[in-house]
Amino acid sequence: MFRTIFRGGLSASGGALAVTTGTYLYTTWDVQAVPVSNSLDPIFQNKHYRQCNPNDNPTVHDLHVLKVPFSQIDPALLENKEKLLERYSGGVWGGVGFMLQRNFRKCFTPITTTDDHLWSKPDLLASPYNPGTTITDEFLVLQKSADTILVRGGDKVTNQGLRPLDAFIELTASVKPDKEVVEFGFKSVFFQGLGAAKGLPMPGFIVWLHEVYAKALLGSGVRYVLR
Repeated sequence: MFRTIFRGGLSASGGALAVTTGTYLYTTWDVQAVPVSNSLDPIFQNKHYRQCNPNDNPTVHDLHVLKVPFSQIDPALLENKEKLLERYSGGVWGGVGFMLQRNFRKCFTPITTTDDHLWSKPDLLASPYNPGTTITDEFLVLQKSADTILVRGGDKVTNQGLRPLDAFIELTASVKPDKEVVEFGFKSVFFQGLGAAKGLPMPGFIVWLHEVYAKALLGSGVRYVLR
């Protein structure tokens, strides 16, 4: 997110802004924190992650999930899982949760040099988020499947090498017909990619602020798939 602040989480300022706008109150509704295992979760075996964290440095990682009944979701989206995922992702980046940070970035980024990036709410809401899509100037879509979109953040997209702070964000929309719910997920992994590290990439209070913000972004995305 904004480069210097993102280096303290996803981001400290963004988390505080989410609280003050009331987004946090909305998104804590039924949001669950789910443990993530370094040895079992597929994201840690992902080829992009292995390339960006070659020293296997320690990570700060979390997964937040919100389960929404079929009855509350736009029926047209339930008929097309890919569109459901795209709408959720569009709400994450184009909704109120990311709005203040996106506007902040606009003030400090020469848009003429990033005119192929997604900046406006309409563009962010409408994007299919195919690999190669750039969100503002700091998020790049790496992979996309029927129910998962993997995004890299933490620095300007022009820095394709190893980074002092790197971040992977995995957005998921898993349809559960047996339970008649859709499980929306927001997973984050932060790490130092450049050089070897022994400690975690951020202090505890920044981790807490990041988790506040992650919940806000999750809830913001879900709002756009509802009836």
